[in-house]
Amino acid sequence: MKKTSLRWIPAVAVPAVVIAGAVAIPSVANADVKLPHKSAAGIVAFAEKSAGTSFSGSVTETANLGLPDLSSLGGAGSSSSSSAQDALSQLTGTHKAKVYVDGKTKQRVQTLDNLKETDVIRNGSTVWAYDSDKKTATRLTLPSKSAKLDTGVGATPTPGATTLTPTEAAQKALDAIGTYTAVKVSDNVRVAGQKAYQIKLTPSDGTTLVSSVTLAVDGKTGIPLRVVVKAKGQTDPAFSVAFTSISYSTPSASTFTFTPPKGTKVEQVKTPARSAHTAHPGALTQRDAIAKARVGAAKPVVIGSGWATIVGATLPSGALSNDSSGMLDKVLTKVDGGRVLQTALVSVYLTDDGKVYVGAVKASALEAAVAAQK
Repeated sequence: MKKTSLRWIPAVAVPAVVIAGAVAIPSVANADVKLPHKSAAGIVAFAEKSAGTSFSGSVTETANLGLPDLSSLGGAGSSSSSSAQDALSQLTGTHKAKVYVDGKTKQRVQTLDNLKETDVIRNGSTVWAYDSDKKTATRLTLPSKSAKLDTGVGATPTPGATTLTPTEAAQKALDAIGTYTAVKVSDNVRVAGQKAYQIKLTPSDGTTLVSSVTLAVDGKTGIPLRVVVKAKGQTDPAFSVAFTSISYSTPSASTFTFTPPKGTKVEQVKTPARSAHTAHPGALTQRDAIAKARVGAAKPVVIGSGWATIVGATLPSGALSNDSSGMLDKVLTKVDGGRVLQTALVSVYLTDDGKVYVGAVKASALEAAVAAQK
């Protein structure tokens, strides 16, 4: 099936921001929150060992990346324009979701925005992505080895414009710590009624747009409960995602069963090969797998490392030629060789020859890095 939409861009852009480290947390401390002492390394290890914990809860995501208001475009134009608008809207405003996890291989994220429902469901090796507004469903069967891969800390995959969860965002940040980040313990807090540790991550790379990262980790289970992003030069958080309620009872098995409603157009996508450029073997999430399959299984290009990592991919054929509503002209600025978008935390560079590059760096740095590869 020929894909002409840009709806998969957040599936590349959001992980790129987080892989590069774009996550931070508000410092609302509670003096009465007493927990056994843990070092920064101990808290990180505690979070990483929480994979497999079963839970369910409500999540709120808020993005303040400085994107322009797209409401004037209505929803008119081609399907690709509408999909691009839906994708960008996930990077602005507030969105809510329900999250369900049963061990390492059963996960579900359900987003309800503007009377439409988006679901991503994993049940063993089968992954479904459903959009009630478009009446479409995508089915992906994971290979046996990939079926064992998860994002750690109970992280739940969220392809397309579906809300990112605290567990997924936190794991991406923890994956990126390496030698690129200063980590220290912050004050304990209470999140979704749970006592939680906090650690603050500060990039050592001065070229990134990210100012700092703080993760709130449940004091009993190690599950990341809140992730909030701060950008350089911006007082308010640029991005935050947090549980507003959480239960550690095991969700019903029926929660992870999905049958496409009558009238739904179902797409079966091929399982993408694991890329040699993947940050590490555990970094391939179901969202990444679906995104890569939709792009055409092309291996991503990775430039740089740490918080300034840039990820590039080839756009689907015709993706840039069906923008009848002027969506791209409204949010992107024309530059030599293509068009760019810079937000508080991430920059996107669409080249005239059909490629997209994303990184948590300034647009000028993004362009220069891409040019240096030619």
